Amino acid sequence: MMDRARRIASHTASRAGDMAKGIGNPASSIRDWLVSLFIKAVQAISTEQDHLDVIAWLTIARETLSQNDAGLAEKTRKIYQITDSRRVARSLLNSVSEVFKNYKDADLPLAVKVAIPATLGAGMVIGGHSVGIAGFGSAIGLPALLMVFLGVAGVTSVLEAFLSSTEASSYLSVVGALIARDEVLRRTHQSMRNAMSQEMAEPLQQPYAKDAQAVRQLLLNMDAYAFEQHVMSFFMQAGLLAWVTKRSNDAGVDGFARHQQGLIVVQCKRYAPENGVGRPTIQQMKGVVEENQAWCGYIVTTSYFTQEATSSGEKNPAIVLINLDTLVDWHFHGIRFDTVDTAA
Repeated sequence: MMDRARRIASHTASRAGDMAKGIGNPASSIRDWLVSLFIKAVQAISTEQDHLDVIAWLTIARETLSQNDAGLAEKTRKIYQITDSRRVARSLLNSVSEVFKNYKDADLPLAVKVAIPATLGAGMVIGGHSVGIAGFGSAIGLPALLMVFLGVAGVTSVLEAFLSSTEASSYLSVVGALIARDEVLRRTHQSMRNAMSQEMAEPLQQPYAKDAQAVRQLLLNMDAYAFEQHVMSFFMQAGLLAWVTKRSNDAGVDGFARHQQGLIVVQCKRYAPENGVGRPTIQQMKGVVEENQAWCGYIVTTSYFTQEATSSGEKNPAIVLINLDTLVDWHFHGIRFDTVDTAA
């Protein structure tokens, strides 16, 4: 894996220099050099687990960068948000940023060095403040800006340096690679790993109006599988690697997410408002969490939980019950994981 990364880093840096000597696009030369910086920064990460964490984060970042309906400012904010709580990602970006700030001393042709300030400083405005060369030291400045400049193609190049090209070709194939290699995901029973890896689907958020009543109606009218994909999209938006299982499986889980604390398992119940979720569902989820050493289990419904179900859930802090009101709130404020306390 590392030999492949070194070859790609060397080739990319060489290509940047070659392009700058000719009539190549300076922006492309800068991007190639930036890819080589990212590859070297990932190489410097000390543990295999941290490598997997940063690969997962890069995959999530690539999904954010690929959102065609988002402008540069919005993408920069989102990259900052999905990075803020991830130690390895912050360390990686800080490492790249420090090298990049010293670009005048880098082994680059003069044409590329001259182009860097103008290329990265052009037109980026965040919250009314320019985030270009002048914003390098700000909290949302250079690290997030470099990721946005790197773009989907650049992030893909970094991913391909550490995974085979087929594994890095899509979000789901990276998920599949991690299921086989990641310590957090490998703690589960073989039957659960089979459920995690068979006929996976990406989270997919349905468009919704910024109105609580409209969101409620949308959720109640969704197809059951679309509802599962929609629910899991909030985990992905929170910066987690998340995916949906096939339409029917024997594991009693509809979706998975990888949190730094461990595996999150999710069961979705798209019920009519008057059809409450009972205690047996909670008991089943408790068994899934315990048997597979998961960090926590979410049960998400478009209805409510009966009193018996609520009482059962309260006895185990690793079980998180999400009723319709809380699910609607996710659409406006996102998921919070600070309420999960498995040590209680």
